[in-house]
Amino acid sequence: MTIVIDNEPKRMCFKCEQVKLNTDFYRDGRPYCKDCERTDAAKRMREYGRTIRGKASQALQTSHKTIKQQGYKVFDDLTVEQIIEVFEFFDGVCAYCETKLDQSRLSMDHIIPLSKGGANTQSNIVVACQSCNKRKHDKEIRARFNKDKHEEIHRYSKFVSGDEMLVRELEEVVLKIIAEKEEVSE
Repeated sequence: MTIVIDNEPKRMCFKCEQVKLNTDFYRDGRPYCKDCERTDAAKRMREYGRTIRGKASQALQTSHKTIKQQGYKVFDDLTVEQIIEVFEFFDGVCAYCETKLDQSRLSMDHIIPLSKGGANTQSNIVVACQSCNKRKHDKEIRARFNKDKHEEIHRYSKFVSGDEMLVRELEEVVLKIIAEKEEVSE
């Protein structure tokens, strides 16, 4: 309800219970002032960001932003639903150090980094703890894979319902890395 005080149309916010100018409210008739609406929206976004869907959405936005800002010419068909499937497949366990993570600490890592031409696809992402993800950054994954990890990637490749060519390419890269690593250690 609008009231006029000092020749100014004003309303009372039902949240903070302060009388404010009409311009302090959104035009669609919301009962809360803009300040209260913003505070509530920020709280909802923080809570959403802690959910698996929120984490997946943030990860997708970040990868799209990186691709656009850096001008990477990579294949990109990743969806929020696919990221959620990957998070669920790894059951909250880091693919690199095998640490069990709570939902709020999940992050997505591109096995073949976008900067190295890796695709933004379901077959090229894994769950990583923030520590491993930051340590790996955009480096190659040589130090992170061994024969056990290859079996895990093979199992993951079977799970991925994406492009079979991308899955084969990923397996070839991992096998090459393992072979190179074994040559160095011999």
